[in-house]
Amino acid sequence: MGKLDLMTLDAIAEEYRGMSPDSGGSRDLRTEDGKGLEEVCIELVDPVWKPVRGDDEGYIDPDYWLDEERYTKFLEIRRNRWRW
Repeated sequence: MGKLDLMTLDAIAEEYRGMSPDSGGSRDLRTEDGKGLEEVCIELVDPVWKPVRGDDEGYIDPDYWLDEERYTKFLEIRRNRWRW
């Protein structure tokens, strides 16, 4: 299979403009190397982004701080780049 690039990702994301998609039906689909949707999008849109752990009080569950930081970044990309 081919490799997803940013231009193709943008074209796919454009189809969802004006909608409010969620990951409820994703069934935790993963790439061959184990990445989820959020990770793939972040790597393509902002490849230099690095998660930074904040104060534990700021997390729903401090044990999952990385997941929360990644999801927050993904939401930022959705809003600012794709407007959904």
